Amino acid sequence: MYRKHETRGTEVERRKTFATELRDVRIARGLSLAELAARTHYSRAHLANVEHGRRAATTELAQACDNALEAEGELLALIPHPRQGDSEAVTRPAQLPAAPGRFVGRTVQLSALDTVSAQADRLSIATVHGPPGVGKTTLALYWAHHEIGRFPDGQLFADLRGHSGHQSPASPTEILEDFLISLGLTPADVPSSEEKRAALFRTMTHNRRILVVLDNAVSSDQVRLLLPGAAGSTVLLTSRVMLTGLAVRAGATQLALAPFEADDSLRLLREVVGPRVDDEPEAARAVLDRCGHLPLAVAIAAERIAAHPIRLSELAEDLAEERQRLAALASDEDADVRAVFSWSYRALTTTAARMFRLLGLHPGKEISVAAAAALADIRSDQALNLLRTLAMCHLVEEAGRDRFWLHDLLRVYASEQALAVDTPHDIEQAQVRELSWYLCTAAAAGHALEPFRPLATDSSTPGYADAFTWCEQELASFPSVVGLALKIGHLDLACRISQALFSYFHLRKPWTIWKHTYHLGLDAASALGDPSLQADMLTGLGLVELGLGNPAGGRDAFRRGLELLENEEEPSRSAWCHIGIGLAHADMEDISLARSALERGMVIHRNQNDQHAESVALVHLADLCREEKHTDDALQYAGRALSLCRSIDDKYGEGLSLYQMGMTYHAASLFDDALPRLEEALSAQRAAHDDKGQADTLWALARTLIARGDSSTARCRLEEAANIFERRGDPAEAAVRAGIANLKDGGTQ
Repeated sequence: MYRKHETRGTEVERRKTFATELRDVRIARGLSLAELAARTHYSRAHLANVEHGRRAATTELAQACDNALEAEGELLALIPHPRQGDSEAVTRPAQLPAAPGRFVGRTVQLSALDTVSAQADRLSIATVHGPPGVGKTTLALYWAHHEIGRFPDGQLFADLRGHSGHQSPASPTEILEDFLISLGLTPADVPSSEEKRAALFRTMTHNRRILVVLDNAVSSDQVRLLLPGAAGSTVLLTSRVMLTGLAVRAGATQLALAPFEADDSLRLLREVVGPRVDDEPEAARAVLDRCGHLPLAVAIAAERIAAHPIRLSELAEDLAEERQRLAALASDEDADVRAVFSWSYRALTTTAARMFRLLGLHPGKEISVAAAAALADIRSDQALNLLRTLAMCHLVEEAGRDRFWLHDLLRVYASEQALAVDTPHDIEQAQVRELSWYLCTAAAAGHALEPFRPLATDSSTPGYADAFTWCEQELASFPSVVGLALKIGHLDLACRISQALFSYFHLRKPWTIWKHTYHLGLDAASALGDPSLQADMLTGLGLVELGLGNPAGGRDAFRRGLELLENEEEPSRSAWCHIGIGLAHADMEDISLARSALERGMVIHRNQNDQHAESVALVHLADLCREEKHTDDALQYAGRALSLCRSIDDKYGEGLSLYQMGMTYHAASLFDDALPRLEEALSAQRAAHDDKGQADTLWALARTLIARGDSSTARCRLEEAANIFERRGDPAEAAVRAGIANLKDGGTQ
């Protein structure tokens, strides 16, 4: 979905209208700009820019001015509001993590960032670089939240993992996929190539005032494709290295960030610890000096003092006894804050310390309470209490409801402690527990999403919505989870987790992650020497290639699967490969080969008495015949599929078969026959909780009703379809909304 933009002339006129009214109302109330700034909590400079028409007013600013000037909605009314269905209403990302709770100093850098972002005639780029723990991300987020009003079209955020203990740096392809989805696309609509993703990202951010925060970059090349192309937006990067190439090629402003000045360190310590700092001024200075005034070290030391009955002089003495660590604390090596981490770690209870160590084994940045419970082999409520204890010590942070995350340096430290304290056997057992939990949970979620498939484990099945939500939350971790199973030699778990994710991947179609995960699964299956598991992974990879618009690559993957199964007694797996080959040939418009492969798969499934699988092949054949306008053949295939689905009470397949029959009648202009079939399809899909199928059928029903002259009922069906598509984030919503608008204008769809 692409955002509609007003012309520049219209936007300038609107700015002038609002600016003039704001100035007139302010003067009438007898307020200066400074007084209005104090009342609205916007800076005087920003309000001045708005009054002079140099910056557009956001809805939030207009509301604040309305309230401050008691304008009774007069100012807010001058701000246009998106209409229902406009992409503006749904494509304004707000990805910034929470603002830092405490912030001191950095006035020079904040002023420099203000200057960079004020360059409205070109893309503004600033890079904050400095040593680990110096507060680069804190500065970026503080400034971003403080100036959020400058970017009414949204804020994007990405951790580029430039220096991560467990993960390789994020690729531009991966980040662009996330950005495009956040801007309104569904995963299925994201282009496959990196260059096309970058071009589409520039298109979707054109004429928009967006802030892009790219945290923890490793090189200029990593961020080059993540830059919007037009003026008006600001890109703020953090990195441990100077991104000289970005400065030379893109004109980025480089901001070096050093440790605190002594006064700022003392101010932060006093804010956290309170009056005890003034009771022991010399000890306070010693603590700060031995922290090297590194912000992360100062913050953790301050929290340690505030949370525990320890004197500043005692902490200063502890630091003095660790002379080797003090040297590291003042350097720019990765181990700078290891000693500081140890202070908080040593203060933990035995159970909290064990949880912290185990978190270092988790294959991902975020972890759920349930996964942590599996790692530690404890109840979920116990795990939640321990995680909250760690969050109080700032050893983990809350990422959302029942989810937590570790900074990469803390994760490295936690894993080091695990290796130092826990036995290899205990470590492996913890990892296997978590991997087994992922397998059981993924299998149960897959069964909830596609209940006609058998459940591979003994897990209880969650509801559809809960299953989908869990998969969405864990999506980014799936490759790391399978990769861990492969790394520690539990190849069967790597394969089975990949298999269990098929239903979700097939439904959601996150091509990049699906492809990465299944390649890891294929590596594991190959290491096991298991042709059947290899074929399963190749079948999934074949579907990915079809989805990415590479039918030849998909066909080759399915063929490789067939070759591996040649000497195996696996007719069902072979049949799925034949069906995949048929779909590939259909995409390549080789109808003869497509029909042959689909029919072969159908016959094998029939001989195996796999009625569900046979019905799938029949539905694809019906679709192929409908496209060829072979009405009788299409109806025959769809009718046979319908009988099979009803015999096994497969409501999902029943709805799909009836939909194919209705669409076939519609294509043949037999609208009176199409209508009852589509109504039956809708009933079956509702029973199966098939939201996507319901939306497709409602849309088809509307077209059929229009053809029969019943525009009033058709409009109701379109409204229902549009609401479902909107809820799913399906791009078809735009076309359905256009059909509704067309009916309102008296036209036909």
